[in-house]
Amino acid sequence: MKNIVYGLTAVLTSDEAADAVLDYAAALAHAGLADTVAVPTVDAFGSTTTTSFLLAPALGLLIEDAADDPLGPDTAAFVEEISWRARAVRCTPPTDS
Repeated sequence: MKNIVYGLTAVLTSDEAADAVLDYAAALAHAGLADTVAVPTVDAFGSTTTTSFLLAPALGLLIEDAADDPLGPDTAAFVEEISWRARAVRCTPPTDS
């Protein structure tokens, strides 16, 4: 499990989801783009929930290791979608403005 630290808040999610969010944020920053993502997370009471993030070049994001949680969220579909988005951003040629 990993924490995604955004501003003054940290949210717990799977290793794969946190890594995918960081990779997508890097792809967006490199392309000068922004997007929102709804990440499957675990709240302070251990319940699964969803946390939404704005990913933009000027906004910092930190990923840190956290204790494993056997009741962590199922993030397989989320990781697949975010990985696809990151590949799409990287494969899209820049446009002339």
